[in-house]
Amino acid sequence: MTPVPATALAEALREAFDRLTDFVVVQTAGDRELELADVLCLQESVGIDDDARAMFASRLDEVQPDAPVGAVLLGVLLGLSAAQLQAERA
Repeated sequence: MTPVPATALAEALREAFDRLTDFVVVQTAGDRELELADVLCLQESVGIDDDARAMFASRLDEVQPDAPVGAVLLGVLLGLSAAQLQAERA
């Protein structure tokens, strides 16, 4: 696999953050709280399904038992979203 040029990766990550920010703004409009169903839809949009969630939960403890799950999942979501953006450009 050819490494992605740093500028292209940085752009994809910026766009991934923008997508996530837009998602949160829309889902929390009118002081609405983000609900589990919203987060599950976000996860599914980058290919995270029940099997992936189960694997994530079991393997995260192996790697970093005290890791904040939400923060790690956020990183995974951003990475997968950036990868999708890169694939769309290829």
